[in-house]
Amino acid sequence: MPRGKVIDTDYLRERYPTATDVYEFLDDYEKQFGHRPSKAAVYMKAQRLGIKKAPVAGRHKRAEREVKWSREPEMLEWMLEHDHGQRVDALSDEFRERYGFGLTRGQINLFRATYDKQVRQDGTRRGGRTRVPVGTERVGKDGYITIKVRPEADKAMSKDNWMLKHVWVYEQTHGVVPDGHVVYFADGDRRNFDPDNLVAVPRKLIGVMNGMGIEWHDRETLEAVVKLAEMRCRRNYLIAAQKRTCPCCGAEFDNLRRMRERGSIRSTICYECGRAGRKPPTGKGKRTRFDHDEIRRLHARGWRNEEIADMLGCTPSTVSVAIHELEKKEDK
Repeated sequence: MPRGKVIDTDYLRERYPTATDVYEFLDDYEKQFGHRPSKAAVYMKAQRLGIKKAPVAGRHKRAEREVKWSREPEMLEWMLEHDHGQRVDALSDEFRERYGFGLTRGQINLFRATYDKQVRQDGTRRGGRTRVPVGTERVGKDGYITIKVRPEADKAMSKDNWMLKHVWVYEQTHGVVPDGHVVYFADGDRRNFDPDNLVAVPRKLIGVMNGMGIEWHDRETLEAVVKLAEMRCRRNYLIAAQKRTCPCCGAEFDNLRRMRERGSIRSTICYECGRAGRKPPTGKGKRTRFDHDEIRRLHARGWRNEEIADMLGCTPSTVSVAIHELEKKEDK
């Protein structure tokens, strides 16, 4: 909207509730006042003034009456007999003529999904929708292939008769996927459904594995990375479980709760002091002096900064400082 232009409140109150959508309102407003406000400006001002769209009969109308087909055998028999795949509004009008109230699109769609087997006993297609056979495959937006494993869904409108193909292949050969696990392609190829290429990986380890920076292209490497991730998780747990003394309040604490909530395992103060915003005391004699020579020896063996910090109980920045001092001495 041009700077300095304000949406006319009277016109907004008059036209906004009756407009089909916001674009129709904007077109009419531009013809009336010569400038076109933004959609966001219209929405915000209408909300601030409490102006709402007038209810429109159609797709999103509320049900005039809740119908539970198991408790209405007469209505159920009528629907099974008269639903021949006609338009939703036409079927709703026929139902209204018979029982005095119409059905919404959602009620009709749910009925058709629930009683589809009974309606289609004669083999006819209903609603212009073709039933694909079991074994049909299709590619999703994420690139994974899904396969139809049962003729009909167990739960209406749930599509639980479709499965990811690699999960289905895994279950056919290795059994049901364990709880909390996901199936990985060991070589990274989403079209390689060889059972030996499918590995169940604990979901809780995925973030650790992705943060390790190790690539895998076969089953052996993937399983080794999973084992290494499990060891890291166990190591972090042991570090967080170590008892420490809070320098702020003097209480003994561990970092297990902080690890579960924030992933932190090296906090020097207790959880309550951290929530209260307290800081560990600093100044002469208060900071721990770590053995820089030991840090340098571990660095020379090829240890990473994070591993050295976990080993000695310091922070990675302390390790970086010690290594930087060594590099400065070598340059001189």
